[in-house]
Amino acid sequence: MADLIPTDEAYAEIDALYEVDEDAAAMFDLLLETLADDPSMLDRLFRPANHYQYTPPFEIKRFGELQAQGKNVYIIKVRHPTQGHLLPYRLLLGYHAQMDTYYTLTLIEREIDYDVHDPTIVAALERYDRCGIPTYPH
Repeated sequence: MADLIPTDEAYAEIDALYEVDEDAAAMFDLLLETLADDPSMLDRLFRPANHYQYTPPFEIKRFGELQAQGKNVYIIKVRHPTQGHLLPYRLLLGYHAQMDTYYTLTLIEREIDYDVHDPTIVAALERYDRCGIPTYPH
């Protein structure tokens, strides 16, 4: 069974989000708590999909440019359950396949897009390495 381990930094980023967008922060907290308590979803989480019947609803996909570099990173976008729009933040997860463990790496604003040179993503990759997630051959 897969595990979900949040990094301290990702928790701190969600806590800081409460100061500017309490609703979004609460939805990310709820999603992480719900995923941690749902081994069946974690077992199939790596399969890119739209999980609109989950609470809160979310989308997951591979972070293509980082995957091409051998980094096993996924992007989660949360959809507001009543208003239907995507929240203006993304959660990056690293996946250690040999340990079947996901690590929350960072919470970023969607406006950062997929710029792998952005300092927030660079910091997430440092967390990826600290978590011991291998860089896979590509």
